[in-house]
Amino acid sequence: MTNATPSPPPGPATKPSPSVQSTPTSTAGTKRKRGSAGKYYAVKAGYQPGVYYAWNDCLTQVTGYKGAVFQAFSTLEEANAFLTGSKLPPAPGATASSTEPSRFYGIQRGRVPGVYTDWAKAQEQIKGFARPRYKKFSTKEEAEAFVKLGQANGASFAGNTSEIQKLPGAPGILSDVLKDEQGSPIEPGDGPLPPGAEDGFDPNVLLDPKSGKVVYKTKEQKSVTKTKATGPPGMLRIYTDGSSLKNGRALASAGVGVYFGPGDNRNVSEPLKGSRQTNQRAELTAILRALDIAPRHRDVTIFTDSQYAIKCVTVWYVKWQRNKWLTSDNKPVENKDLVESIRVKIEERDELKVKTLFEWVKGHNSDPGNEAADRLAVNGAQRGVSEKAAAMEAAKNIPDEIFDYDI
Repeated sequence: MTNATPSPPPGPATKPSPSVQSTPTSTAGTKRKRGSAGKYYAVKAGYQPGVYYAWNDCLTQVTGYKGAVFQAFSTLEEANAFLTGSKLPPAPGATASSTEPSRFYGIQRGRVPGVYTDWAKAQEQIKGFARPRYKKFSTKEEAEAFVKLGQANGASFAGNTSEIQKLPGAPGILSDVLKDEQGSPIEPGDGPLPPGAEDGFDPNVLLDPKSGKVVYKTKEQKSVTKTKATGPPGMLRIYTDGSSLKNGRALASAGVGVYFGPGDNRNVSEPLKGSRQTNQRAELTAILRALDIAPRHRDVTIFTDSQYAIKCVTVWYVKWQRNKWLTSDNKPVENKDLVESIRVKIEERDELKVKTLFEWVKGHNSDPGNEAADRLAVNGAQRGVSEKAAAMEAAKNIPDEIFDYDI
């Protein structure tokens, strides 16, 4: 493994766009096409605050958003009032008792323990607080007794702790699998990222080395996850690979694979661009694409099974630069354009005191990350073969008098 180095702090994160086009209505702040009747999901703090008619749309706005605040309501008026912080006027003929809060949230352990009637305010006391203790009650007296019990016991509740909800201790770890609006479990890796997820990776799933499929972690596997002290982000691990198919033939194509993690939208699987379709160019291009995508403020380790690619950008380039990019035989260095581009990326990161490390892994040796990157690269090469075959087939139908280029 050879050390290299860093990159500038990224700009503000781009807010993800909703999965469905929003449908503005006459009511300010409402979003989306109307879903099942009787449910309105108000997102007060999320990627795009507003009122949503579908639970999945609401989930998209709050999952992965630090300090998200949201709540379901049975009427649009209540949802909008929650958004604006205003109070609804009493319904005609309503008595004083009917307008009193019907839910009381007892915060036994949080930033400011006490009884709250507004769930959004209650959430502010427990979000991000280590091992919070809280519970919902139908009467104020029960909620107050719950809070006092915690104070009397030094904030250690001796009652039925199974009824008390607790926020997960490890970042992004959920106590149960995500479900869609119908209550059906979402397939592993297909759902939105949970709050606290790092590097675009869902800590509730893993790649099964035997089946090669993404699966949910067991309770035991989740329990061994340790929380980390707040500090600089850790090392980002990226796997890269290149593939070439149909070598020496008219359909010869290479592919590029970059693997950040299961279901990560930064993963790359694409045909190699350009006329020179070689495995070495694919390997170098994969490294360049990884550095293009990786945040410039993060230390990264790039895992590749290409000793050639590693030595090009960490060892050999030094002599090549001195020799004006000529080999010892006075021939132009192969793939100079890619090596130079990668070195520019590494040196930019060096200036920012960010590490860029490379580690060789043996190919086709049951390393899950390497195998995933290999699949991405092979798929990219296969697409290249298909595109060339389609282009050649289309060329057969072009009249000879205008056929003035070579395939």
